[in-house]
Amino acid sequence: MTEETFVRELERRADHVHGAPLSFDDVRGTAHRIRRRRRAATAAVAAAAVALVVVVPTLLVGGHEKRGLEPAPSPVSPGASVLHDGVVTLSGGGSVPVDLDNEDVVQLGVLTDGRIVVATQRPYAVSVYAADGSLDRRYPVETNTFTMSAADDAVAWVADDFTVRVLTSGQPEPTTLPGIPMPGEAAGSIDAVLDPEHLLVGDHTTTTDELTPDGTRDLGLRDLPLDEQFRVVDVSPDGKLWAVSFLPGENDQYGCSGLYDPEARLVVARSCDVHATRFAPDGEHLLSAVYENNMTGDETVVDLHLEPVFTSRLTGSVVSRVGWADADHLLVAMADLDGQDWQLVRERAVPPLGDGDPEVLDGPAPGGNPETTAEYVLSE
Repeated sequence: MTEETFVRELERRADHVHGAPLSFDDVRGTAHRIRRRRRAATAAVAAAAVALVVVVPTLLVGGHEKRGLEPAPSPVSPGASVLHDGVVTLSGGGSVPVDLDNEDVVQLGVLTDGRIVVATQRPYAVSVYAADGSLDRRYPVETNTFTMSAADDAVAWVADDFTVRVLTSGQPEPTTLPGIPMPGEAAGSIDAVLDPEHLLVGDHTTTTDELTPDGTRDLGLRDLPLDEQFRVVDVSPDGKLWAVSFLPGENDQYGCSGLYDPEARLVVARSCDVHATRFAPDGEHLLSAVYENNMTGDETVVDLHLEPVFTSRLTGSVVSRVGWADADHLLVAMADLDGQDWQLVRERAVPPLGDGDPEVLDGPAPGGNPETTAEYVLSE
């Protein structure tokens, strides 16, 4: 089980314990302190392993015109849809009011039929909202997280009975797939949705099987040496490459990253300077970032050889969320540490970079502490 999954499970169990001496905020604060101590204890080793420059962006000040939330040029990314202050601004244009508090939202997704999918902490569920923003259906879950397909035409999650549910664009109800094989009472991870009937699944650490309506098929990855086993973190738009994360070494905080060709069954690129990569909408670049303490760091764009081509030029405080706005631009949600000054920024991240300033799409806006909330939630 990954650290992030452990934290979410700890929060869920704390919420369900009646008369517990600790509140939800107490548990969440303890979880963040645990992660900070772990980070401090391994900082020296991580610094030696990471060759990229650590960027600690801060808020843009002056000289940037607020343009309002605008649709990004084609091809757009699902990450270009944004939840802020009870409104989802869609990547294709337009906005939808929804009855949601950002503090409760874990994940946001938008299907191609316009429905909005949200994983929330309170209530602990996956909820589907109609294209007009009204609540359509709420589903009980074992783990409040979901996985979108690369085409945004399907979303999958683990239900409270441990079966897997897949909601396809245009279909009113999700289909049910068998559960992910796991020892004991544990929920496996959905690492990628190749299509509504073919999912890559695993144990939150490594990807092990392909899940279909007929059950699971062993991918043969369990037989690899330990240092060659990996978890799939993203799939290219054409499905020909998997972005993967290898297991960390004994004294490492993070594992190396790679690109895997599933047809050739070969790792075609590998780097220990890159983390948790996500493909651009055209599949030509990837975004590398480290997610910790509810914020991101080390935001870098790399090519298909996993070589850096861009490091953010933003100056100021911290990055809360980052994703692809389109094939050439990043969408960055930023804040100061007190949460008094939030901004949503679009920045060109693919050569030719030019000299244009980043665009401030929204803000400054007040908000909460970025260690515990995200005032701008980017869709998956």
